Amino acid sequence: MRLLALAAAFTAAALTCASAEATTSSVEITDMWWNPSESGWGMNVVAQRDIGFATFFVYDQNQNPVWYTAQLSRQPGDIWSGPLYATKAPWFGGPFPPNSVTVRQAGTATFTLVDLNAATLSYSVDNTTVTKSVQRQTWMSEDYSGEYSGGFSIQLTDCNPSSYEGLQELGGLLSVTQTGTDFQLATVSADGSCSFIGTYSQTGRMGRVKGNYNCADDTEGAFDITELAPSWNGFNAYITGTNQYCKFTGFIGGILRAQ
Repeated sequence: MRLLALAAAFTAAALTCASAEATTSSVEITDMWWNPSESGWGMNVVAQRDIGFATFFVYDQNQNPVWYTAQLSRQPGDIWSGPLYATKAPWFGGPFPPNSVTVRQAGTATFTLVDLNAATLSYSVDNTTVTKSVQRQTWMSEDYSGEYSGGFSIQLTDCNPSSYEGLQELGGLLSVTQTGTDFQLATVSADGSCSFIGTYSQTGRMGRVKGNYNCADDTEGAFDITELAPSWNGFNAYITGTNQYCKFTGFIGGILRAQ
């Protein structure tokens, strides 16, 4: 059963939409969002706890660029909604007196997650309503290669024997080697060692690794790490998996080891 423990460690090292969180209360929506069949417009969303600040870069009836902002409050069901504003201000190349800025509410906006990587955007500007399907825009893939100190917390279910079921938590050392889409994670803890080998994919700022693992005690199975999010000092994610004993779900995260 070392695999289960170390699988959790991987989860903590590497920390579906309803699991890992961008803030202490919200599913991750911070990203660049667009419709790939309508390249040329889009929106940025930055979340802070229960507020998402959105900026739209779109165009008016004369095809001139125009932008709007929206203050979106989180609602149940992964729905973010709130007022949309039109702003006017002095030319960027001259002095910028803040008292010359004018802001008016021109409509409303609603951003509804369909899954982790797709959403429906509905907004109105001066009685014109627009509804679009959007997804995270990917610029380039992250590289998680490095040495980490990490841990995990997972729940084991549907076990045989049933005595294995329950909460499992672990801390240890994690070593990630990534070359393109090839992703390998080695875990070492007081309970033993495991090797996770999978294929990495990137959607917006979120990563995913799906593959198989095996441990020194002959525990082996499949894993799926989703919502893999980087920071300058580490990463976190959500993990699910199975082995010859149990199913498991949980969280993992790792911090870079100090040099």
